[in-house]
Amino acid sequence: MLRWFVKRGFWDLLAWGKFKACKPLNIPLPPTTRAVIEPKPMIEAIPEVPLRNVMVCARANIPRDERAPLNTLAYRVQVWLYTACSPMQPGLPEIDADPQVALKRAFTGLRRSLFRAPELPAEYLGSPDLGSLAVRGPFACYTTRVDDATWEWDLRMLDDYEHHPGLMKIGSRVLFRVDPLQHSLQASRIECALGAIAPTDPGWEQACKIALCAASTYLSLVRHFNWVHLAGGAQLATATRNRLSANHPLCRLLWPYTYATFQSNDIVTRGQMVRGGDFETIFSLTFEGMCRLFDDSYLAYPHLVNDPAADGTARGVRGAGFDTPTQDNLEALFDVMHRFVCNYLEIYYPRNAATGASAVHGDAEVLAWLEELNKRVPNGVGVTPNDVTWDKLARLLAGQLYLVTVQHEILGSCMWDYQLWTHRQPARVYEDFRREPLDVYQRLVNANYNLNVHRRALMDDFTRIALDYRAKAAMLQFQSELAALQAAMDSHPGAVWRLYPRELKVNINA
Repeated sequence: MLRWFVKRGFWDLLAWGKFKACKPLNIPLPPTTRAVIEPKPMIEAIPEVPLRNVMVCARANIPRDERAPLNTLAYRVQVWLYTACSPMQPGLPEIDADPQVALKRAFTGLRRSLFRAPELPAEYLGSPDLGSLAVRGPFACYTTRVDDATWEWDLRMLDDYEHHPGLMKIGSRVLFRVDPLQHSLQASRIECALGAIAPTDPGWEQACKIALCAASTYLSLVRHFNWVHLAGGAQLATATRNRLSANHPLCRLLWPYTYATFQSNDIVTRGQMVRGGDFETIFSLTFEGMCRLFDDSYLAYPHLVNDPAADGTARGVRGAGFDTPTQDNLEALFDVMHRFVCNYLEIYYPRNAATGASAVHGDAEVLAWLEELNKRVPNGVGVTPNDVTWDKLARLLAGQLYLVTVQHEILGSCMWDYQLWTHRQPARVYEDFRREPLDVYQRLVNANYNLNVHRRALMDDFTRIALDYRAKAAMLQFQSELAALQAAMDSHPGAVWRLYPRELKVNINA
């Protein structure tokens, strides 16, 4: 145990140092000359992570204006330390049975001086309320209609990927039914390694742990890192740099939301995805299982998730007869972004009042940007140079802003208030249902802690990037509407599940 206390202290200090050293990024004007970025399969760019379907920017091709040599060096040292002084130590005892005690021991000292302790969601106060989690918080994204009476979370595919020895397979499916009196969903059955379990069965608590472990794992690995960082954000940055000139209106619009994406993705990928990295050592899947999951789910990326109204309609949750607070929250955030994009586009591509036509169709750079987006993003973005309209372009652009701000927040930093309560939502499910060992839990805490480093806020002044006074006015109006939405939310009691404008960051740069 002495060895563990020394090792834990070292990695805790490193996590604190990274958090303290990270400062909000200053976003410069886009450079007038930029080298073309040609993404490569990850196995060629980062041989330590042998993914063949996932396309990334090689370190040598990271744009000069993004390069941060000190950050790159720091992460090289960190990855080297995974072997020289691993944060993992086999044979350690379980964390304390009291979740507050376990958290206090794992998150203490200097780290608490820089960031708050996580808040326990109401859904975890007693037996996990899966019905509430189906409509409130980050897991609401899974809720999908089966038929008029049934909704589900379907994560059975996780069973297809190799799990660590001694762990239970976490592939699972949760079925929900509507309570018409309370306008809510109620979990009615969980299908998992334990069988088909009903709420009255003795194995319900264990089945809930399997289902929540699956939801947490898939959200962190696939929906957050693979879909937001790699399939979505990186490809948006590639198309923007490759196809839009420095003084193009869309380049200036998107620049704060894409800047430093390549540098960030490169260092974070190495820290989390290499052997001995965060993903392999925290979650249920082996390195090989994780790599297969990333390769498969990258090709399945649905860009529709970045339009909450369209996504909610596709999943059948809008107007379904039960309350959908997170869906409403996300649509409100998207609507502010959509109005901003519409105001901005109207400046440079005014629509003809009679026909609705605009200069969008005659802008070769916009059409080339759309062509590249559809080439880079798995399964495309739903708008092509052949069918683009002003309205489609506006909604697509709003979705790009939503991707790197709202999606990144709810799937990443927001997990601080969910993922650390492993008595309800375990990082791994052991065959004997014992609790996580000290090293696994400690690494989970530190990984989530560093997801909350200080970054450039969405509610900041980016008017220096605007082309002219008209664009500045649109940006200021956007900030005003975000502030108004924040004030409206503040008029209600605070809630862990609610996403506030003030919490949003302007891009995925870590």
